Amino acid sequence: MFGFLSSRRNRAAPETALEALDRGDYAAAEPLLTRAIEGAEHPREQAFYFNKRGVARIELNRRDEARTDFVSALQCVQRYAPALTNVGNLLLEEDRVDDAVAYYCRAIEADGEYAAAYVNLATAYKRAGRFDEAVRALRTGLRLAGRARGRKRVRPREDR
Repeated sequence: MFGFLSSRRNRAAPETALEALDRGDYAAAEPLLTRAIEGAEHPREQAFYFNKRGVARIELNRRDEARTDFVSALQCVQRYAPALTNVGNLLLEEDRVDDAVAYYCRAIEADGEYAAAYVNLATAYKRAGRFDEAVRALRTGLRLAGRARGRKRVRPREDR
């Protein structure tokens, strides 16, 4: 009798979670993202929400759980650029620059239009003293980010 209410509530959780992330309310976003993961119908959608929950957990200073989420996203979709980039970010924070570069390059191979991977690669190259490569990566990332500016966020689809 009330099945339609729970299905509407399940659809609302992802949007509410993303709004909470945008507001910086990571504690509120985390359980909503968990529900979104559980309700996801496709591996790419699961990867998206695992990655977002990992981002929330980073902000909650729970890096080990965040890393687990990023790895879970990659188990859903091996070449999921945002999760590859976020693993790279964790590695860079651990001063594992070469490993971070490898993850950023994998993210770029997975999605050559993912600006964040280029910008973060530039940071890693700079830290490694590879300044020419850092400048090229940064320019590419900024160009791609400029193109993406103004696009509205859409929920992930299986065919992406």
